[in-house]
Amino acid sequence: MLKSFLTLLLAFGTCLLSYGQDRTISGTVTDDTGAPLPGATVVQKGTNNGAQTDFDGNYTINVSGDAVVLTYSYIGFSSKDITVGSQNTINVQLLEDVSKLDEVVVIGYGEVKRADLTGSVASVGSEQIEQANKVDAVSALQGQAPGVVIQRTDNKPGAGGFNIRIRGASTINSNQTANQGGFNPGQNPLFIVDGIFVDDISFLNPADIDKMDILKDASATAIYGSRGSNGVVIIETKRGKQGKMRVNYNNYIGFKQAYNLPSVYDGPGYIEFLKDVVVGNEFAQTNGDLSFRRDQVDLTNYLDSEEQQNVADGVSTDWVDLLLKSGLQSNHTIDMSGGNENTTYAVGLGYTLDEGTVEGEDYNRYNIRGSLSSDLTDWLNVSVNNYVTSVVQNTGSWEAFRSAYRLKPIGRPYNEDGSLRFFPTQKETQITNPLFDTQNITRETRFLQYLGDISLKLTPVNGLSFTTKFSPNIKYQRYGEYRGLLSKSVSGNPSNRRAVVDNTNYFSYTWDNILNWNWSKDIHSLNVTGVVSRFLERREGYYSQVRNFTTDEFSFYNLDAGLDIRDLSSGFSKQTLESYTGRINYTLDNKYLFTVTGRYDGASILSDENKWAFFPSAAFAWKMMEENFLKDQNVISNAKLRLSYGQTGNNGQGGGLAPLASQSLLSSSATNLGDAAVSTAYIGGLANEDLTWERTTEVNVGIDFGFLQNRIYGSVDVYNRKNSDIIFFSPLPDVTGFSGTFDNVGESTNKGIEIGLNTVNIDNENLTWTTNFNFARNKNTLDRLYGDLDEIIFNVNGTNLIHRVGESIGSIYDYEYEGIWQLDEAAEAATFNQRPGQVKVRDINGDGQITPDGDRTIIGNVVPKWTGSVTSTLNYKDFDFTFLISTSQGNSMMSNFHNAFSFPWDSEPTRTFNGYNVNYWTPENPTNNWYQPGNGGTFQNAIKYRDISFTKVGFITLGYKLPDNALNTLGLDKLRFYVTAQNPFIFTDYDGWDPENAGRNHWGAAFLSRSIITGINVSF
Repeated sequence: MLKSFLTLLLAFGTCLLSYGQDRTISGTVTDDTGAPLPGATVVQKGTNNGAQTDFDGNYTINVSGDAVVLTYSYIGFSSKDITVGSQNTINVQLLEDVSKLDEVVVIGYGEVKRADLTGSVASVGSEQIEQANKVDAVSALQGQAPGVVIQRTDNKPGAGGFNIRIRGASTINSNQTANQGGFNPGQNPLFIVDGIFVDDISFLNPADIDKMDILKDASATAIYGSRGSNGVVIIETKRGKQGKMRVNYNNYIGFKQAYNLPSVYDGPGYIEFLKDVVVGNEFAQTNGDLSFRRDQVDLTNYLDSEEQQNVADGVSTDWVDLLLKSGLQSNHTIDMSGGNENTTYAVGLGYTLDEGTVEGEDYNRYNIRGSLSSDLTDWLNVSVNNYVTSVVQNTGSWEAFRSAYRLKPIGRPYNEDGSLRFFPTQKETQITNPLFDTQNITRETRFLQYLGDISLKLTPVNGLSFTTKFSPNIKYQRYGEYRGLLSKSVSGNPSNRRAVVDNTNYFSYTWDNILNWNWSKDIHSLNVTGVVSRFLERREGYYSQVRNFTTDEFSFYNLDAGLDIRDLSSGFSKQTLESYTGRINYTLDNKYLFTVTGRYDGASILSDENKWAFFPSAAFAWKMMEENFLKDQNVISNAKLRLSYGQTGNNGQGGGLAPLASQSLLSSSATNLGDAAVSTAYIGGLANEDLTWERTTEVNVGIDFGFLQNRIYGSVDVYNRKNSDIIFFSPLPDVTGFSGTFDNVGESTNKGIEIGLNTVNIDNENLTWTTNFNFARNKNTLDRLYGDLDEIIFNVNGTNLIHRVGESIGSIYDYEYEGIWQLDEAAEAATFNQRPGQVKVRDINGDGQITPDGDRTIIGNVVPKWTGSVTSTLNYKDFDFTFLISTSQGNSMMSNFHNAFSFPWDSEPTRTFNGYNVNYWTPENPTNNWYQPGNGGTFQNAIKYRDISFTKVGFITLGYKLPDNALNTLGLDKLRFYVTAQNPFIFTDYDGWDPENAGRNHWGAAFLSRSIITGINVSF
């Protein structure tokens, strides 16, 4: 017994002795995706003993002593402490630092840590983008950054119709487009993809994006001078990283369906609606005679014999439902990356399919990405990046959807033999069966786009580098349209068959030469950047429209088969921009940060007298956390004050100002002289050589904060932007022979506040929960119009708008809706030449009559008063759950959906369309919701302005990641399964299609869809 006890005691003592001696600990440090983190530090806590991971994330460290704790850390990631205990192998996964103070932000021709930023910059990382699983890059950005308002103007698959505003409307320049009042490409920010200027980013595969940085204040955007007034979005695609080759594969597949569709009447409902239309028409024709009621309507006067039989048979056709289907969504992305100390590489392939919810609509995108960076010597680096996109997009027939909403539900889509009926009823001679349109109309866009850059970086001495970078952007696009014999617009007449081909060839390049110098000594740190840049852009366009084809077999591929050439035109434009840029960043004692920039731009788009302009900026930041008075406390973990001032410009590009629009240009035409057609040339535009840059001057005050070890952190920015020399197309009297000319017409102001708030609600080993809140409010005012003007009135898609001094830009200017005239108001209504059942508007000047000059007023604005979003992420062990909710409040617009039902019939009540299922006025139902069918009155447009505020759930994602032991068994770094609901819910009082598309006049592009997708992420 004693012997056994002594043996046990000896063994225990030996164990204790060995425990206090040196031991070797090894393992691998990775991020949350399983990717190795080369250069991560491993330190024995309380000592100077440490090690670093190699290119594959592997480390080895010798430790000694009792109760050893190792601290693992990496820039941009939260550090982690692990007690060694009896372990000899410790694999560690580090999570991204939620406060992101060490995050590197791209600021234009350079990078800086977020902690050292002096301007206002928002960032969206690849993880946020991937969680959304969106088809396009702009949708992935929606709701992710305060002050960035994104409005989708086309819901067809793959459509690139987006309007993006950063900090409100910076200009009134061409403040309209053909499709959407109040927004236009001239308001969109400058997009830069891997250093290349692009018009839009819908061609990008979101899975290829590593990061988006949104530069918002003038001190951040002034580095881009004349192109920075609307903000700048800098996108970096994924690049290679040091370490072993890593392969990532992402795939999702799912289906989407249309939803939130406003309803029209079924068969029985239509009959009751028809009766009320007849009564309303009689009421209007007899000046308010109420003796005729709906029970007196003889339907035989309004329905032909076939329609009467269909009613008797209970026919009720849902034409909209006949068109709709489930659309397939699918994406495959695979990328490979790796490298060593000298060379890194990355290659990616992607394919995206997005089908529409109407037959004939789909979007196919193919992406190829490749990058290579190599240090050829200690002083020379060569970098090459290539991005290729090929797209085939079919937008189908919007006419079909319009017909489906207007056709009587008492018609039949099929003949008795099962074939399609061309006209649903015998009496219908204009609105064809919409199923024919989906089969007989083709609208196809194909484009091939290449982005590339090659750069050489020389570092002759430590701290000094010179980079020259050449970046071409090449795009070939062809739009083809064909309307066959049985489409609605052709209606069986061969001479109306039509084909359209519209080709666009685009080429641009950017050549940047960048000199960068870094110097530091003691408490001083200095960075100086100088840039000489040249940008060139060429566009060529060729348009043809031909009609009268003998067969549909040629489609738009053989235009010479058409006998009637309706249009044949072409065009060419070229412009250049030359720039000289400088920036100085100075840091004193790691507390006080100063930034000064200046850019001198010359643009061929303006006349010789005005083509050059200088755009300066200055910014200061105070890192208060570095002060002694904040050292010894545990409440405030981050505090930085930012002040900035800057000027940027806008030469009108993208908002309607073509190259050389400030000069008189020659146009061509054909003129008949006698019996001969002679080609002639004429002055097509009036010169304005005084046209100069729009200029934006902005002051920004911001604070970055953090509390309780950054459990609560964020930023607040307050800004004031002054826009001067605003460019606008000013109309001219007819006697001049010109419709108008571009001119600098006025000044405006944008004032606003942006708040980004992030909370770490729970943070422990098994459970983390974070929430991000964004809020932005902007108010703009037109301060001045030059000359004798005090207002500009114009109309876009039925929405009457006004630019008036002292009011918001693009305010809605029309009659103010007061309800529906009621029966007991008949006498008062008659004084305004109105009658009960009609729309009642306010007599603002009280003169007893309604006139445009006296009674129109500002009744709203197309721009939201405020926007916000919330993103929340919950991680429990190997499960993750994320959702995004965004909101837009306080804007309104003329609803195209409601406008479409303004007139319930075509020429007479016997051709009454189907109706919008709304609670309308009748003598028996004296509501104020809608006017009496057939009796809307003169001012019925007033009821069609709708509040388009909404709150939308952007996505909900639930994922599961296999644990490490299972991954090791399978030889994988990561295996994650997920399911995502995209746009599952919307909450709005707007009763049309999509509040974001309320003004859209293409029916089939305006409605919402939602989808459920399932996917898998694999890394090895």
